[in-house]
Amino acid sequence: MNAPTSWLFADNSRYSTRSRLLFIGLSFAIGIATFLLYLAVWYACRTRSQRQRAVRADDLEAGAASPGSERRGMSDAAIAALPTFTYKLPAQAVAADCAVCLGQVEAGETVRRLPKCAHLFHAECVDAWLRAHSTCPMCRAPVGPPAAAASKKDGTADATPVVASATATAVPPV
Repeated sequence: MNAPTSWLFADNSRYSTRSRLLFIGLSFAIGIATFLLYLAVWYACRTRSQRQRAVRADDLEAGAASPGSERRGMSDAAIAALPTFTYKLPAQAVAADCAVCLGQVEAGETVRRLPKCAHLFHAECVDAWLRAHSTCPMCRAPVGPPAAAASKKDGTADATPVVASATATAVPPV
C-alpha cells in the first residue's frame, strides 16, 4: 500500500501532529460557521418575503379597506375632491407632460392639478398614483384637500377662500 505524500499525513513533515489536527479542526469550524451564516441569511430573507406576501394577500382579501389595515394612499373621496378640468393648450405654450405615464397632455383631455404644488397630470394617471401614495409624483409634496392649499406657511388661513371648480376650461401656462 502506498502512503499518502501530503504534508498533512506524512510522518516526516516539519509540522507536528498537534499542528496538523489544529489546522484540520479550524478548517472544519470555518466551513461549519460559513454554512450556518448562509443558512441564517437564507432564513431571514425567506421569512421577510413570506411576511410581505402575507401582507399583500391580506390587503387583497380585505380590499385594503378594513380599519385594521394601514393604507398609504388616499381615499376615493379625497381624490375626487381634487380639482379636475378639461385641458386647453395655451396659445404660445408647449404641451404639458404627465409625469406618471410620461405622455403629453393634449387639448381636450381631463387633467387634475394638485392643490399644494400645482403640478398637472392626466386624471386617470394621478388617480391611480394617489390610491397607492399620498404625495405628488413629481415633488413628493403631501397632497391634501383643496382647502388645505389656502393656508399660509405659518398655519393661518387666508381671508379669501379658495374654491376649486371641477368645470374650469383653461389652464394657465405651467
